Amino acid sequence: MIRMKKIYFLLIALFITTSAFSQRCDNYHKSGDCKIYRSDGFEYYGQSRSALLEIKKQATFKAVFYGDRDYKVVLCTDYGYYPIHYVISNADTQEILYDNSEDDYVESVGFTIDKTQNLVFDITVLAEDVKPKDSFDLRVCVGVNIYWRKVPKLGF
Repeated sequence: MIRMKKIYFLLIALFITTSAFSQRCDNYHKSGDCKIYRSDGFEYYGQSRSALLEIKKQATFKAVFYGDRDYKVVLCTDYGYYPIHYVISNADTQEILYDNSEDDYVESVGFTIDKTQNLVFDITVLAEDVKPKDSFDLRVCVGVNIYWRKVPKLGF
């Protein structure tokens, strides 16, 4: 009977631990490093996401970007796992619209969309300072936070 209680306790502990680790990235994009502090009329976009990614393995994130809007996209991860390489392309034409490797792996970018497009983000955590022997786990949370506003009217 005591042996059954121990097994039962271990199973519950394992379940709770597994659940805690699998949920740890759910709202990572809402953390401090992913936020913009001067909003200038930008609003949070509901297609923002977080995921647990493996270092040096590309992951893909897709989102719809509506026309006549300005966007700010901020990518973040845990301290020490930078840089993050990302490429933004049009899902329909496969045209590369932006590659942050050309801007020294900057974590945020702003742009205007004239007409609605499906965009693809190819994201790779480079983690240049992390060596396999230094790290217990080669997976890390990554957040993609998107903000938008209507394009302001120009002129008189």
